[in-house]
Amino acid sequence: MARFSTFLLICTLLPGAAVEVNAQTQEKEAITAAAKAFSKAYVDGDLEAQMKFYTQDAAILPGSRNMIVGIDGVTKYWVTPKTTTILSHKTTSTKLEISGKLASDYGYYQGSSVRNGDTTSFRGQYVIVWRKGDDGKWRMAVDMWSALRN
Repeated sequence: MARFSTFLLICTLLPGAAVEVNAQTQEKEAITAAAKAFSKAYVDGDLEAQMKFYTQDAAILPGSRNMIVGIDGVTKYWVTPKTTTILSHKTTSTKLEISGKLASDYGYYQGSSVRNGDTTSFRGQYVIVWRKGDDGKWRMAVDMWSALRN
């Protein structure tokens, strides 16, 4: 009888666990898709699309520069000079964890650009805190990065 009770308990709990794992997978896929779409907007020079991936109260911590808080300041930071073209940009997440409506994501980024006719590659590491909005979309609430030497 004890085995049967244990069997029933396991059968009751397993579907709930499977649903939770599936939900986590879907959320991670949504965050990964948002990161890719941000990179695409950056390469395309679509500042308006880029800013849709930040919260209104976002904070960015760009390398050795001062912190910038608020979407207006973040938008000004991301304006690409006319003499620069972004050729590629991509992030590679090393670890992505979700807890409720917040997620932590860290890893590496890399890309290339043309500035004043010179093509350069860049790479670095990042930490992002994602926040899920009431509309179900994940946006960056905190975005911190630092360059690594090539």
